[in-house]
Amino acid sequence: MKRIGTLVVAIWATAISAAFTGTAFAGAAEGSWYIAPQVDALWLDDDRVADDDAGVTLVIGRTLNANWDAEISLFGSEHNGVGDSRLELQGFGLSANRVFYREGRVNPYFSIGIAQVNNILKPGEDDDHLTALYGVGLLISLGEERDDGAMQLRANVGGRRAFSTGDDEVKPIDYVAGLGIQYSWGGSGTRRVVDSDGDGVADELDKCPGTPAGTPVDTSGCPLPQDDDGDGVTNDIDKCPGTPAGAKVDASGCELDGDGDGVGDSRDQCPNTPAGAKVDEKGCELDSDGDGIVDSQDKCPDTPKGERVDNTGCPFNKELLLQGVKFETNSADLLPESLPVLDNARATLKRYPELKVEVAGHTDSRGSDAYNLQLSGRRAEAVLKYLQDGGVTNTMSSRGYGERQPIASNNTEEGRLQNRRVVLRALN
Repeated sequence: MKRIGTLVVAIWATAISAAFTGTAFAGAAEGSWYIAPQVDALWLDDDRVADDDAGVTLVIGRTLNANWDAEISLFGSEHNGVGDSRLELQGFGLSANRVFYREGRVNPYFSIGIAQVNNILKPGEDDDHLTALYGVGLLISLGEERDDGAMQLRANVGGRRAFSTGDDEVKPIDYVAGLGIQYSWGGSGTRRVVDSDGDGVADELDKCPGTPAGTPVDTSGCPLPQDDDGDGVTNDIDKCPGTPAGAKVDASGCELDGDGDGVGDSRDQCPNTPAGAKVDEKGCELDSDGDGIVDSQDKCPDTPKGERVDNTGCPFNKELLLQGVKFETNSADLLPESLPVLDNARATLKRYPELKVEVAGHTDSRGSDAYNLQLSGRRAEAVLKYLQDGGVTNTMSSRGYGERQPIASNNTEEGRLQNRRVVLRALN
């Protein structure tokens, strides 16, 4: 008796452990065949006058549909009787099993059937009788269903009740608990998979049931982090939600800003703004006085509206002194340090293409008047050519004035330096 109790505990401990562990899917497919060897624990009716003991059963069956299995069972056991006597029980049965939740990992079922049981007494006379079979059980999947079959743990308890025996008053009822492995194969049907929330993950694997329809999920059925603005950075870490479509962003979801002016590259119409410069919503530098020269380059930031200005933002009316333009001694060849000054002059003239300009050359009083006229004229022509070669389209002429229009005393070096100059004169 103690051995039977130990076996029963082992049978159901194994079943319960399998039911709550693993990651298997549903087992047998509809239309498949299966075979299930199992070990049994038997409690015999007292009228048999024999001990309880263990036995074995071999089941061969078929999964008819989602709800029913049909099977044939062969079983046998051996028991100690009174004194040295022995009782062997052998038989075969036909059963129908009503299976529930076939789509799940654990499939409960109840069973009804009929069996022919042969009682073999040693010593004694043998007899056989028709017996009713009934019981309940569990099928617990041990692995994911594959094309080549499925494996399930099979555990059951039930009874065998004789319809009649040689003695009409003796109708023994024996009780059986069994544990085995059921292996199924074949079948043209497919196992049903329930996906209650419609997220594409079966209920038995879904760790987040009830996910709203249409929500993208991972393999466990839990919602994937969303990216509402489609910038590749999910909402949970996106510090700049609402990034314009197609904009390049950094790891925090904020649009790249190559020049650091606070305007994202996709909207920045002036992508190379100097560091620290104030910009408008288009990313372009501010021109507070509206003279066409941005604030960072405007040396005269409060020029009246409509005033003509040079490339530094400072007003000029009739003359634009090209301060810093220098030539080689007694030559019309421009020195390299003159070129930035002339480039600024080019930019100024291009802003006022309607302006008619005379390039006027001047010298100090050293040398003869004739020579100075000729030298200043050649220098004026050199400046005019440089401006035109740089794309200036204004109507321009050049003229040398020599030493005749000094703006400082020729008696000092400082004065002579001021008198050696080139000026752009507005003629209209």
